Amino acid sequence: MKFPSLESLWDDTQKVLRRFTFQVLVTILAIVVCFILADFKGNQAVQQDLVKLVFICNMALVLLLAADLFAEVHNIRSVQKWGIRVLCLLICIAFYFLLQPRLYMADMFRIGLLIFSFHLMVAFAPFIKKGNLHGFWEYNKVLFLRILTAGLYAAVLFAGLSIALLAIDGLFNVKIQSHVYLRLLSLVGIGFTTVFFLAGVPVDFNRINNTQHTYPKGLKIFTQYVLIPLLTIYLVILLVYEVKILVSWELPKGLVSTLILGYAVLGVLSLLLVYPIKEQEGNGWIRFFSRWFYIMMIPLVILLLLAVWKRVDNYGITELRYILIILALWLSIITAYFLISRKDNIKIIPVSLCILALLATYGPQSAFSVSRYSQTQRLKKLMNATDAYAMREKPEIIRYLVLNHGLASLQPFAKVDLKQLSDNLDQKANSTTQYSYERETILVDTAYALLKIDKTAVKYRQFHQIKAQDDGMINTKGFDYVIPVQAHVPNFEGTLNSVPIKVVRMEDHKLSIKIADEPPLILHLKPVFARAKNSAFLPADGIRIKAAANGRELTLLITEITVSYDQEQQENLNYQGYLLVKIK
Repeated sequence: MKFPSLESLWDDTQKVLRRFTFQVLVTILAIVVCFILADFKGNQAVQQDLVKLVFICNMALVLLLAADLFAEVHNIRSVQKWGIRVLCLLICIAFYFLLQPRLYMADMFRIGLLIFSFHLMVAFAPFIKKGNLHGFWEYNKVLFLRILTAGLYAAVLFAGLSIALLAIDGLFNVKIQSHVYLRLLSLVGIGFTTVFFLAGVPVDFNRINNTQHTYPKGLKIFTQYVLIPLLTIYLVILLVYEVKILVSWELPKGLVSTLILGYAVLGVLSLLLVYPIKEQEGNGWIRFFSRWFYIMMIPLVILLLLAVWKRVDNYGITELRYILIILALWLSIITAYFLISRKDNIKIIPVSLCILALLATYGPQSAFSVSRYSQTQRLKKLMNATDAYAMREKPEIIRYLVLNHGLASLQPFAKVDLKQLSDNLDQKANSTTQYSYERETILVDTAYALLKIDKTAVKYRQFHQIKAQDDGMINTKGFDYVIPVQAHVPNFEGTLNSVPIKVVRMEDHKLSIKIADEPPLILHLKPVFARAKNSAFLPADGIRIKAAANGRELTLLITEITVSYDQEQQENLNYQGYLLVKIK
């Protein structure tokens, strides 16, 4: 592998700056944000907004790239070209303010779908009403190899510079903090990789369309002798599993959907990689695979549709299941097209996927509208039911709707204005909590209370955390020592003013405190937890449990309680606080 020289890198950088000015500016913004995040110690809400900005920068980068390539190929005038760029930036700015992944999990899916669709646009933007299939394949081959090369060079560069920093740290005793490595990773992984990739984006599309290019030998070897044989093995496994289903007459497992999609994606990628040479002499194995791939996809697509139907019939549609349904239908259509069509127009693959991803983002047909409607209808059917299935599913549906679509999505089931209530709870959570899961817990618990749902029936209960509302300061007046206490740290042994002390966590939420050779003091925490675990907050200065023996005063100050449930609904209690000790 020949690493590019500094001179060639500088020349390429200058060319990229002139050709892709906006893309470089967006990349610099992403690097700056990552530099801030590397050593960020502020509010988690601000941190999440910064992470969102990084994703929006990625979105802007590929959308601007697709727009610029389209404008270059179609000879759009400079003024119009700048207008398209500004429009792309305005679209991405609008998405930054419109999408709120910190509040709605559904918006995380929207960001992923938008980034995916914009990346696909880069693959076909220069060939909209222009070029031929040969040029389209050659262009995407260049991009594919360029991104692989950029990733490899970036990995080598980052490893080399990291080792250099470690050497400086070890030899000169210069304390290099971990955030320095994170910033180096941002600079190399985002800055170097992006500029290096952009420098390799083709310029002369006429030459690409009209010149006969040589096929990379390494790519042929990788596809013919590595990728296709592996896919054949997976195909045999999936077909044998399908025969097993037919023999035993049982519905397929959910895992089979992922395996079929993985096989289909890699299979389509393989066919795209060998597209120019599949009919050449000497490539019999490749030709055989190309002809039989879509035929063998027919039973797999049927199996995939059956697996999807099983999940949807039992649990309704969610965003992930919606995407699974769309991919299953897309595979069905693509399989039928390549089996029937005499002209294998490979452009249909990225174009159709891009359109489907955009359609799944917004509108009544989107993944989010359909999922919300599906789960709301399920909840309506189960709301008044009292059987075991309904009691198990109702809390899960409510939790899904609140976290993915907001508390207001439950408005058909409540008489109060849930939008206003949600806004009030958000304001209160922002002023009293630091972590997003605390806000989510408040919203979900509020929904359970409004709909009179037993939250202990939740199958995957995460956390319910109660904290003291003080400023973190502990009043130690009248005590000699303060010992931090945490539930997951079972024992403490030490010496206080020449007096040995041992704190031991016991079963059934008991705490044993033994001072010198005196009988241990046993603090019973279970009654305290029983009273506090369903509260929103602890008292302002925490919960104090007092005890005294032989002239010594002890106070266990509990400042935080966390209640969680495992998959078997076993309750787990965690706490932290301080043991205040007065030695006479």
